[in-house]
Order: sequence, then structure tokens, then C-alpha cells
Amino acid sequence: MRPLDTVPLIETTRGTITETVHRGAIAVVDTKGNLQYAAGNPELVTFMRSAAKPFQLLPTIEAQAIEKFKLKPAEISVMCASHSGEDFHLELVRQILKKTGLTEEALQCGPHLPGHMPTQLKMIRNCQEPTAIHSNCSGKHTGMLMGCQIKGFPTEGYLGLSHPIQQEILHTVAKVGEMSTNDIGVAIDGCGVPTFALPIDKIALLFSRLADPSLTTTIQRQKGLNNIRNAMIAYPKNMSGSGRFCAALMQQFPNQVVLKSGAAGVYGIGLPNQGLGIGLKIENGLGEPRYAAVLTVLRKLDLLPRDGLDRLWHQFCPSVKNYHHQTVGETRPVFQLTKKETSSSSHSNTHSSS
Repeated sequence: MRPLDTVPLIETTRGTITETVHRGAIAVVDTKGNLQYAAGNPELVTFMRSAAKPFQLLPTIEAQAIEKFKLKPAEISVMCASHSGEDFHLELVRQILKKTGLTEEALQCGPHLPGHMPTQLKMIRNCQEPTAIHSNCSGKHTGMLMGCQIKGFPTEGYLGLSHPIQQEILHTVAKVGEMSTNDIGVAIDGCGVPTFALPIDKIALLFSRLADPSLTTTIQRQKGLNNIRNAMIAYPKNMSGSGRFCAALMQQFPNQVVLKSGAAGVYGIGLPNQGLGIGLKIENGLGEPRYAAVLTVLRKLDLLPRDGLDRLWHQFCPSVKNYHHQTVGETRPVFQLTKKETSSSSHSNTHSSS
């Protein structure tokens, strides 16, 4: 990243002194791809990481997976998940695998302990080793395997970029985001599948199309995106977990927002009622500053009730406290969101950092 790509977004204070600063970039676009607002460079390229999961599932859903496997919205949601590995997540993934006739051994996402701390501690106490189904990506991998089955692709080697299911995913992301596949950077994600690097304004466009697919190319694609969005909104805990930010925001504003986090400081957000998408990147990759940045953007856009956003702020962006439970500092936004004019005028309006 170049120095001018990012701007200070969030800072924490201790007393009257700024202690940490979290730089980043934000883009807000409509469903036509028009840039509406920005902070920092809206063309900053970053990896989507898990924010790509709704779109990685899209080829499978477009292949009539719902009809062929009688998929329920609760199951579709976990197939978009970075889940916490709670019992209900594992039950859903096993339920989907059973429908495909595959076993957990088919999952090649690699094992890790659940993110849900009570579940993790229980496994440690019981000396239970995690398996691939505990991976936060096990639902995504199940969706890829299902896509292979429907399309007659081999399940062996499904992780590789040259595998036909990964090629379909890459071309789908490019098509929905109005890009050439040559303009999308590709590397390997933590779970072993390809991950995509693209400008944050294109991440925003993808999520505007998830929020409102009416301008996508085919009825089949519109239907697929609608089914994925509706499942995520209806079952937000399935695609995240108990006490998680994604779930809390969608539960606070039912049918008004859809979002997906990505590792290393990424968020994609869609606003269905307005047909807007938001792409966000925290430069240092830390997770907690993302919450403050997301809530601040939504405050500035003034499209969701302020009291609900304030409740989430108190939950996820609390004051800095010491071990005596004294408030010794705060988390606060420090950026302006610049409105991009669609006319020939060069004048730009800004939303203040308050």
C-alpha cells in the first residue's frame, strides 16, 4: 500500500493523548458502480478473504442446488459463513454433507479450534482434537463440493485454481464485479482455496449487487444472489456466531443490511433498501477497528436508525478501561467521508468525523 492510499480512520486515546491510530480506506458505490462516497483511495487493492464467501457460493446456487438438494435458508447461510464452530454450526454442515452423500473426510479446509471460546475450552478440557469440520470455512468448502457434484466435476483437487469449480467462482466474481479475470489478483487463502485481490470499490460493487441484484446480467443470477442474501439476513448467527458483530448488526436491523467480514481488516456491506455497497479495509489488519469504522460509515450515511447504531457502538467499541474498571480512554472515528459528485462540478461535500 502506498502512503496516500489510506487515511486515519479510527484512533484510541489514553487520557488526552492518542495512543493508537488505525488507517484504512472506504468506498461506497451504487448498483451501477458509481462511486458515491470515499475515504482514502477507493481503488486500493486488497484481498477479499472471507468477504468473498457469498460469491464463492453463487455458482453452486445458480446450478439449482436449492432444488436438487432441498437446501434450506439456514443451510445456505452456513455455506457463506466464517462460523464460530458452535454445535449448531457443525450440525448444519453435517446435515448438508449428508444430503450430498459425502463425509467430513472430503473437506480439505484444514482443522483449527472453534472461535467460540466456550466450545473451544470444552474441547481442550476433553482433549478433543479439532477436525476440518471445526474450520470456520467448512460450510464454504461443503458448498464447493456440492457444486462439483451438481456440475459433474471431480471433487479431488477442488482447492486448486485450475479446478473447474474454482474457475467458475473466479469468473463469477469478475462478472458480478464488472472486471476482467486478468485484473483480479489470486493467492491462497488460509483454508487452501484461491482468494481474490481487487479494489475496494469493486468489493463495494459486489455487495451492492448482493443487496440489490436487479442490474446483474441474468434472472438466474438475480435469483441466486437474492437467495443468498435472504438466507444470510434470516440466519445471521449461522454465517457468523453467538455474540459476533456480523450477526448483531443484521439482528439489529432486520432486512436492512447484509455484511460479511474478511480476515486482515476487510468488510463488505450491502444496504438492500438503498442499493448501496460498502468496501472497507483497515490497513494494519486488526479486527476491532473494523467495527468502529463500519458503524461510523453507517452513521455518516444516516440510512439506519441512530439509536441502534449507538447500541452496537457501546457493545463493540467500548471505552478503554483499566483493571480497576476505570475509564481511561476511548475509541473514536477521525475520518471524513467525501461525497463524490456525479456532475461536472469538482466540488466535494464531506461528512464530519463526529
